[in-house]
Amino acid sequence: MGLGYAVSIGDPTTLSANLQVVSAGLGITGSTATFIASLATLTMAAAVLSAGALGDLYGMRRLYLVGLAGAAAFSLLAAAAPVAAVLIIARAGVGISLAFLIGLSLALTNAVFSPERRAAAIAAYFGVGYAVSTPMPALGGTLAHAIGWRATFFLVPVIAAIGLLITWRFVPETLRSSRRLDIPGMALFAVALLAFIYGMSRIETGIDAVGLTCIAGGLAAGVAFVVRERSTDHPALDMRVFRSSRFNAAVAAGVVFNIVLGGSMILLAFYLVTIRKESHELFGYLLMPATAMAALAALSAGPIANKFGARTVMVTGLVLMLGGLVVLHSYTLDTTRVTVFVTAALIVIGGALVTTPQAMIMMNSAPADLGGAVSAVKSAVNEGGYSLGPALFALVGINLFLTDSAHDLTKDGVTRADTREALITSHGGHSGATLVNPDQARLIVDQAPNNAIDAIHTLSLIMAAGPIIAIILALWLIKPNR
Repeated sequence: MGLGYAVSIGDPTTLSANLQVVSAGLGITGSTATFIASLATLTMAAAVLSAGALGDLYGMRRLYLVGLAGAAAFSLLAAAAPVAAVLIIARAGVGISLAFLIGLSLALTNAVFSPERRAAAIAAYFGVGYAVSTPMPALGGTLAHAIGWRATFFLVPVIAAIGLLITWRFVPETLRSSRRLDIPGMALFAVALLAFIYGMSRIETGIDAVGLTCIAGGLAAGVAFVVRERSTDHPALDMRVFRSSRFNAAVAAGVVFNIVLGGSMILLAFYLVTIRKESHELFGYLLMPATAMAALAALSAGPIANKFGARTVMVTGLVLMLGGLVVLHSYTLDTTRVTVFVTAALIVIGGALVTTPQAMIMMNSAPADLGGAVSAVKSAVNEGGYSLGPALFALVGINLFLTDSAHDLTKDGVTRADTREALITSHGGHSGATLVNPDQARLIVDQAPNNAIDAIHTLSLIMAAGPIIAIILALWLIKPNR
């Protein structure tokens, strides 16, 4: 099951890391390339609850195998794509296939193992996922440069084929639900998550009318979904699971750690590449050992949770993430690479320690016939949080930066609009506004690194509120194991 999880989180990252090579190979530019990079994530988010519900009804093992076969087939179609339109179709198909993998792999693990072995199994599941997905972007890039851009898509078919053989041989089928398929509920959930994630991606660099409209539409669809599920006799998601305080604390922890994880990775990349002028590859090299350590942490989380309780492991992970944000608050223009690595390691290892008890608590709250749906909700919660983090902190960070720059240079007649225009121009763009004079532009650009550091300091404090709140909720709502 860990192989399916690895494919679902590693495939989108692999394409994003090698997007430039793929785009050059097919002659794709601009917004089309960006759309293709995010398409699998969007379709996966839209289909994840449907995948979980279908698994509950028709057998999780059967549909998990369908997901593996679909991921392999559509990845091969992407590799063979003669034009961008075929690649778009392939990536949409990959996203739907990934929904079955991420929506059912955890549910199968939870269903197959007995309660006393479940914690260790879930920990191993995440450990395999981290270990296999971590090198995928680098391996995809190596294949692309050695063979050609099409080789970027070869990894998923190989991993999926191994997963198919192991699943076919060793994984038993699970009990099926007798509920009817709640198509309206699944449709509302898909619209809610798809609109929200797309809207958040639109406002990362500034307030955008389309983005705000999508976010509002997503929230409205989410409310309609809750109303629908509470009123129907055969819900896709039994809302009674939210009566559990442990379940709600796990959901809150999942949202928080994904917001912090997504936002902090953006901040660290911005610090190294934009402020320090380091290479993109350096950040990847720093993340690889940090993620390998996170895999070991995930593997150990199960036995530790069995001995000390899920709450202890979850709080420990949140404290580590908080420690990473404290280190981030100390950054200067000359912070060492070792410190950057320590920051990334604390955050991703903390996240790995949070995700195992989160999964244990949420899946233990699932009715026997709704394991797929609850597993899908976990994936949706995490996906929504991870999308919210970069958008929220990029938006807040940009506004903090512009405000600080304008404040520092007020005596020189520089306004907030002048600051934005000067920075856009210095990076080769033009917003259409009146250009500031060269002397003002030089002042803005020279002052930019210091103001960017100040913005990172403020954002680290804002992000720190998330783990603190999640720790309080965990201590309050999750009672220690007897």
